[in-house]
Amino acid sequence: MKKIIKPILIIVIILALAGGGLYGGYRYSQSKKTAEVVAVSMYAMDGYWGDSINSYGDVTSDKSQTTYLSSGTEILSVNVQPGDHVNEGDVLMTVKKETQDIKGKELEVEKARQAYVADTVTLERLQNTTPIPEYISSSPDTRTRELLIGKEYRLKVGSTFGEYKEDHIVYEEFFDQSGNLTSTLYYDEKGNSLDEVDDTDKIQAIINADHSLFECYENYETTEVTVGTFYYNAETGEMIGHEGVDGEGNVVERYNAPVGYTPTQLKDKIEEVSNTLKKHDLDLRKKENELEVMKNTNDNGEILAKVSGTVSKVQNKDNYNNTQPFMIVTATDEYYISGSIGEFYLDSVNVGDTVTISSFDTGLTADAVITYISDTPNTDNNNFYSGDGNTNSSNYEFKASFDRSSGIEIGSAVDITITPAGQEDTGLYISTYFVRKDASGNYVMKMGSDNKLEKVYVKVGKSLWGSMIEIKSGVTMDDYLAFPYGNGAVEGMTCKIVDSFAY
Repeated sequence: MKKIIKPILIIVIILALAGGGLYGGYRYSQSKKTAEVVAVSMYAMDGYWGDSINSYGDVTSDKSQTTYLSSGTEILSVNVQPGDHVNEGDVLMTVKKETQDIKGKELEVEKARQAYVADTVTLERLQNTTPIPEYISSSPDTRTRELLIGKEYRLKVGSTFGEYKEDHIVYEEFFDQSGNLTSTLYYDEKGNSLDEVDDTDKIQAIINADHSLFECYENYETTEVTVGTFYYNAETGEMIGHEGVDGEGNVVERYNAPVGYTPTQLKDKIEEVSNTLKKHDLDLRKKENELEVMKNTNDNGEILAKVSGTVSKVQNKDNYNNTQPFMIVTATDEYYISGSIGEFYLDSVNVGDTVTISSFDTGLTADAVITYISDTPNTDNNNFYSGDGNTNSSNYEFKASFDRSSGIEIGSAVDITITPAGQEDTGLYISTYFVRKDASGNYVMKMGSDNKLEKVYVKVGKSLWGSMIEIKSGVTMDDYLAFPYGNGAVEGMTCKIVDSFAY
């Protein structure tokens, strides 16, 4: 009995030493790897002042007349100067009637309208587009499996075969991870392996033997096998796909990368189309005004005043810019602009609030006071809204007035910006891809005081724009964070500070 125990103890000690060596080797190899971390201050903001509502429109007056002249119109005479008072029906100027191409202008108006409508449809589609993940990460899909690595064929108890003793190994078979036979090893009666060249007769005798004399013992090995790859939305941790392989590495389940715009790309595309829409909207309005002027020019080529008021602008008839109003007549010194706000902002925008307007052409800015907010939603697209609220919400028209002394003229195209009251907020906001979630909650991978990577659970708050998330506790502006996938998800790694991640 003691002879049996001693070899077993030796084997146990050897296995323990080997296991310790492997673990030590693993720890050593891990210690040689590094996790890249970046300063929170480079990827965060410590204050948020609410969404801005952005709209645009034209400056107008309760009673005004704006006159655009189409390119090619020949001016015969101008009867007024800035500051002159005119009465309704007075002749403001005279043009050569035959230089006004009404049919050509009608075609221009229709073409401009089609461009405007096309942009409107494109913008609506983009605003209702679900973006694909900003960042996609992956991790191996590993499974624990019992793999057959070999078979031993021993002489059965009570059987005879040559000079082999009972329970001695006669031959062994070895298999790869896919279960394919890779090699066979034959033994003589003393346990020595047989050579395929020198011991051909003995090997052939084993092959031709009655194999019912042999007892088969299967040897298995528990191992981690990679059977595919998981793909995740790096910001939310949500799995978005999986690719699987068979034992030979052939793809049996295909992962198709998401196609479309990321949140950043979608935001940029919406801004691009919005700007194009503004240009086409203004172009349409200008051409409609030009057509109206043509139709209201009498047979003598006279353009008459439609309102009584003061002439506020007249261009030089010999050198005028047809992209600007040639003449403006206003009946009041109070100008106003109109725009739209989304229904979710109605509680935070009120009559009496101040909005900021900025001229497209001159860059001049002015403050305007909201004088009116509609009780019913818009049913047309005359006032475009591009705020950061729900794009599916209804929009409500508002008007804001300002004094003409600002230098922004009637007919000027302006951007309108409102910051709703009550949205001011402070706090720490970091990029959402730094935060992952498990059964215990939300966490980040942060560099500890010992320069080692550690898993730290955080308390989160509101999400902004789909790309930033509020951190209420667990992270400060002075910390360093890792991208929480790959090496950046392994606790205990030595941290290396970098300026930015290489995705």
